[in-house]
Amino acid sequence: ICMNCHSAVKTESPEIQKIYAAIENDRPIEWVRVHNLPDLAYFNHSQHVEVGGIECQTCHGPIEEMDVVRQHSLLTMGWCIDCHRKTDVNTKGNEYYDKLVELHDAESKEALKVEDIGGLECSKCHY
Repeated sequence: ICMNCHSAVKTESPEIQKIYAAIENDRPIEWVRVHNLPDLAYFNHSQHVEVGGIECQTCHGPIEEMDVVRQHSLLTMGWCIDCHRKTDVNTKGNEYYDKLVELHDAESKEALKVEDIGGLECSKCHY
């Protein structure tokens, strides 16, 4: 999982080199969890980063400036729900949303928010 980003980001970092060393020596990585969600919650990075176009820094803060990663945001259920209520859906250039935007605009003058497309449904995060 680490290498999904770190095969391209900070590859020369001494901390990342520890990962390469563990892989080369076929031994487990000593892991200190920083962002810990409860087992009852599921989080999908690709839905936020790839589809939503959300930058890492939005939730993780200035990660590129951190020598040691630390938790920047609360990442509580309330924090996520607040974000889903405030965040506009990135619909530009995505035909999937065309009809939904048309229907939304006919009913509302407000921007289409994540909560409007099921972003507050319990099963989005809880299973």
